[in-house]
Amino acid sequence: MRSEWNEAWIIRPGRLDDLDRAVEMFNARSQKLHGENQSTPDQMLGWWRSPRFEIERDTQIVLDEAGRMIGWAHVSDPGEPYVTIGCGVIAHPDAEDCPPLWERLHAWALDQAWAYVPRAPEGARVIAVGSAMAEDEARRAAFERAGYELVRVGNRMRIDLDEEPPKPTWPEGIGLRTADVERDLPAIVRADMEAFRDHWGHVERPFDRELEGWQDFVRSLGERVDPSLWFLAIEGEEIVGFSVCTGSIADDETRGYVDGLCVRPAWRRRGIALALLHHSFGELRRRGKEAVELDMDSENLTGALHLYERAGMHVIRQSLSYDRVLRDGEDLVKRA
Repeated sequence: MRSEWNEAWIIRPGRLDDLDRAVEMFNARSQKLHGENQSTPDQMLGWWRSPRFEIERDTQIVLDEAGRMIGWAHVSDPGEPYVTIGCGVIAHPDAEDCPPLWERLHAWALDQAWAYVPRAPEGARVIAVGSAMAEDEARRAAFERAGYELVRVGNRMRIDLDEEPPKPTWPEGIGLRTADVERDLPAIVRADMEAFRDHWGHVERPFDRELEGWQDFVRSLGERVDPSLWFLAIEGEEIVGFSVCTGSIADDETRGYVDGLCVRPAWRRRGIALALLHHSFGELRRRGKEAVELDMDSENLTGALHLYERAGMHVIRQSLSYDRVLRDGEDLVKRA
C-alpha cells in the first residue's frame, strides 16, 4: 500500500451497509496483532444501533479503489458532563504505513470532539481520549502525531482453566444469586457507580446516563446476554458486589470474559471479590470454557492487579490510553 494519500480513495460517513467491510477491517487488525478476531457482525451491529450512536453522524470511513474499508474513525455523543470525548481511529494493516490516512481521520475526529466542548460545565477541563494496543506501533504513532499524550496502561489478563479453580469462600452473611437483568439493572448500576467512584479515570455522571450506558451494553450483547452468568453478591436483599460475565470473546466460544467485577467500598477486604472470581471461573469451566479473560487498569487505585494475580490470572498483553486536552480547566476526572 502506498504511503501517500490516493485520490481514488473515498472518504465519507459510514452506513449500515458497511457492516461487513468494518468487521473485516477490525478483524484484520486484531489478527495481525493477536492472531484472533475482535468483532462479529452481530456485536458490531449492536453497537451501531445503540440509541446514542448515529453511524452517519458519528463515523468517517475510507474505502480503497476496490471498495475495501481501509480506515475508520468514530466519535459518539458521550453524554453529561462532556469532559471526556472518546475518539477511535484505526487503519487496515495494508494501509497503516500511510500517515495522511491517519491524519485525515484524526482531524475529522478532533473536529467532532471539539463540537461537544461547549456542552461541558463552565471552567471544566475537556479531553479527547483514545487507546491503542502496546504492540500497535502505527496506531500509537498516529495518536502522538495528532497531539495526544500517553497517560495510562491497561492489562488484558487471562486464566487458563486446565484445573478446577478453588471453591469460593464467602464471608459470613454474604450470599450469591444470579441476576434478573430487567429487575436488577438499576441496583447493579448504583453498585457500579459507588464501587468505581475511587478508580482512576472515573467521571461522575448522572444516574440516568449511567443506566443508559448499561442498557446500551445489554443491547449490544444481544443474544449473548446470559443472566445466569451475572453473579450478584448479596447481603440480605442488598447487592454488595457483582461479576458480570459472557461466555465467548468475539467468535471464540472456548473463552469466557468478565465484563465487570466490583465490590462496594463498605464490603471490601472481606474476600468477596476473590470469591466472585473463583465462582465465575468455576461456572465458566463447567460450561466448557478453556480460559477466562478480563481487562483492567494496571495501576488500579484499589490494588486490583494483586487480586487477579491471587486468583491465578496473568497479563497477556497491554493497552495504552491517550489524552489530548481540548480545553484546560478544573479536572473532573479521577486521577489519584
